[in-house]
Amino acid sequence: MTKPVNVYSIGEVAQRLDDEVPIVFNRLGYEQSFKLIDMKLFIGYSIATVAGVSFILDKKFGHNNVIQYQRILVIIYFVLSFIFWYFKKFVEASTLYIGKNSKENTTIVFKRDYKEAVPIYKTVFILKDQQNESKSSSVELQVNHVFNEKGYLQTELFFQWVKKQVENMESKKD
Repeated sequence: MTKPVNVYSIGEVAQRLDDEVPIVFNRLGYEQSFKLIDMKLFIGYSIATVAGVSFILDKKFGHNNVIQYQRILVIIYFVLSFIFWYFKKFVEASTLYIGKNSKENTTIVFKRDYKEAVPIYKTVFILKDQQNESKSSSVELQVNHVFNEKGYLQTELFFQWVKKQVENMESKKD
């Protein structure tokens, strides 16, 4: 059994729900896609590589001998850092889960948001079919519906809530 969370801390509540989302979608027949995570890792490792190369050049050849290369590396570093910021802010945004259901040939995107001190878990479900037509639904979850007074997540209630939202999306699709 998991340990309880402080239900008065929306950050802790959101983290616990975030941890449960992949499990819930797996039960619904979706397989998680890690494409966004892989892209973020690639950009991050590229930034670290540029910083490492800069350090090695500076250490091995001396600062005055590699100043023109350092300028290029600093520019590359800032460009990659900007790309990383843009990716996190606009591409990944608040996307928590992307999954594909191969039986129904659909893809689901799950985004979430919350505000401190407000016990509401705001969600956006985006369902894409094989023709790449998408339907979206914004739904708010009162956290006291899925957490008991002791702070334990009632996983079956959360599963039923997500399942209902997905079924509503699928019925919209027709």
